[in-house]
Amino acid sequence: MSGAVLTEIEAYGKQKEAFLRTFLELPNGIPSHDTFNRVFKFLDKKAFGDCLYRWSKEILTDLRVNLPHLCLDGKVQRATAKRGKKKSGLCMVSAWVSEHNLVLGQERVDAKSNEKTAIPQLLGSLDLKGSLVSIDAIACQLSNADLIVGKQGHYLLALKKNNKGIHEQVSQRMQAKKASLPQAEHVDFGSGRIERRRCYVENDLALYDDLAGWEHLGSIVMVEASREIGDKTSNETRYYLSDLALAPDVFNGLVRAHWGIENSLHWMLDVVFLEDRQRVRSGNAPDNMATLRKLAMQMLDHMKDKQSTKNRRKMAGWNDEYLAQILDKIKCV
Repeated sequence: MSGAVLTEIEAYGKQKEAFLRTFLELPNGIPSHDTFNRVFKFLDKKAFGDCLYRWSKEILTDLRVNLPHLCLDGKVQRATAKRGKKKSGLCMVSAWVSEHNLVLGQERVDAKSNEKTAIPQLLGSLDLKGSLVSIDAIACQLSNADLIVGKQGHYLLALKKNNKGIHEQVSQRMQAKKASLPQAEHVDFGSGRIERRRCYVENDLALYDDLAGWEHLGSIVMVEASREIGDKTSNETRYYLSDLALAPDVFNGLVRAHWGIENSLHWMLDVVFLEDRQRVRSGNAPDNMATLRKLAMQMLDHMKDKQSTKNRRKMAGWNDEYLAQILDKIKCV
C-alpha cells in the first residue's frame, strides 16, 4: 500500500488527536502508518462496503424514491498500473443512483479479466427490485438482462457494434422507420455549446429476428445527438435496449442521466480525492480505500451549504465544528 497516504493519515490523526478523542477512545494513541496498512489490507471489504451501501439504501427509503435509476460503470485507477503496462491499472465498477448521488455497490475487476465478469457479480449483489439499471455496451448481453429482470428490476442497455448482428439489424431498421416513430427532442445550451438529442422509440419488435431471445424486451431506443461548439458540429447516433415501454422524452432523460456517473462520481473522485494518484494495490486495500473515498464524498455531498465539494473537504480539515457536522450525516446501520 502507498506509504505516503498512510503517513499522511497518521500525521492528520496526531494533529487532530484532541478532537478525535471526543468520540474515539484511542487507549494507545493514534495508530502508526504500519497499523493503518494492516487494517486496510485485511479489513473485510464486503463488510466495510456494506456500511456505505446500507446507509445509501436507508436514504433512498427515507426519500421514498420510485424507480431509482441505478447507473453502472467502471473506472480505472491509473496510478495502480504497472510500469510499462498502461492497461494494468485496477478497475472498479460502481453502482450509482444518479438523481441522489448515492453509491449502492462496487466490484473490483479481476486482474486477468474485464468489466464483463465484474458487472454480473455486482448485479448479483444488489437489490434491484423496482430499479432501472443502465449500463454501457460492454454489458449488453441477454444474460445480464435476464439477471436484472429475474431480480425484479428493469434495464436500459447501450447497444454498440460489439453486438455486431443485433446492432446492424437495429440500426438499419430504426433509420428506415424513424420518420414514423414516436420521438422527442431536448436542447441544452451552455458553456459556449449547443447540444441536441432527438430520441426515437420502437415498440413493434416482431421483425427484429436477432432479438427473438429477448422475451422481456419492450423497447428499442435510438438517440441522435449533435453538439455545436463555435463553427464545429459533431454527430453521433446511439442505440439502447429496454424492457420498459416509456415515452421518448423519458428515455431521452434517462440516457442523459446515465452519464451523471462520469461527472458526479468519477470526475469528483479524481479532482477532489485525487484517486488517479492513489497507488494502493495489495490485499483488500484498493476496495476499502475506494469505499472510504466514496463514503467521504457522500457525506460531503449531503451538506446543505453552498460550498463546493472541494471546499467542503478543505473546511473539514480546517474546522473541527464543521467536520463534526459532516460526520453527523452518517448513520451507523
